[in-house]
Amino acid sequence: MERVDDEAARATDELLTLLLDDLGPTLQRYRDEVARRLGLSPAELLCLDLCRRHGTMTSNRIGQQLGLTRSAVWKLLHRLEKAGHIDRRAPQGREQEVEVRLRPHARRDAVLADLRATLRRRVTDLVVDHDLRDRRHAAVAIALVGMANRLFSQAQTLADAAANERLLAARRRARAADTSTPWWAR
Repeated sequence: MERVDDEAARATDELLTLLLDDLGPTLQRYRDEVARRLGLSPAELLCLDLCRRHGTMTSNRIGQQLGLTRSAVWKLLHRLEKAGHIDRRAPQGREQEVEVRLRPHARRDAVLADLRATLRRRVTDLVVDHDLRDRRHAAVAIALVGMANRLFSQAQTLADAAANERLLAARRRARAADTSTPWWAR
């Protein structure tokens, strides 16, 4: 029995290391990149994700889930409402607490659908490459490592594309500002 406990302890430690040291930071990087691509802060993206998964939510619950103060939640919700991502409504008799509902948003929804489809293809490749259809135990570790690698790769691809977009925009601005006057005479 002790051997099983040692094996279970080792396996648990390996999975925790995998989740906390590999997958966690990679997921955070991916989420940060998605938020940046949408022009949102990570907290704003998390708020939208909460509303997407849970439907209408109260501002208090959002604050609890995100670990934010009422003031910070109010400011976050104000920015999201102004950008057309959510609707806010104060229930009668509970003016302190606001109900929040996700609104359709064409650009956000298209970007998220595209990113999810890309990631789904990558995870499907992982499932096929490692024949994970029927395995249960060892396959979990392989899948998590593969997922972490694929998420990192996707986040890097997004970051590289954004850097290229910024570089091209800077070049266009420089060309537009260029005059026939030599640089030393400017």
